[in-house]
Amino acid sequence: MPVMAPPDRREHPRHPVHAHAHVLHDSRGWDVRLLDMSFNGACLDIDRDHPIQEGDEISLTVELEEISSPDVTELLDRQPRKCLRLRGTTVYRDANCAGVEYRPLSEVDQVLLALLLSRPDD
Repeated sequence: MPVMAPPDRREHPRHPVHAHAHVLHDSRGWDVRLLDMSFNGACLDIDRDHPIQEGDEISLTVELEEISSPDVTELLDRQPRKCLRLRGTTVYRDANCAGVEYRPLSEVDQVLLALLLSRPDD
């Protein structure tokens, strides 16, 4: 009898994203690279020695300077900051990545996240 894969717990599909981000945990910060994102989670490319562990509360700031889309650019032109701010919890950790479940910090961040994820995959 074949072994069944565990059911996917994700509520929203993940989309590949090529963006840099900054993680803040316990007043310490690190630059990371995003591998993929959804409306409520992301996979961060981090190395084995990174101190983030499962259950850690983090803040995640995604740089949007490199993202060009008419909808995103128009909204960013009206904002003093060019970033998406999220707050969440590390729910998965292995040698090369961390899975984070998050929520946007403001309505603007929620709109930016929706616009970012509505872009066609590169």
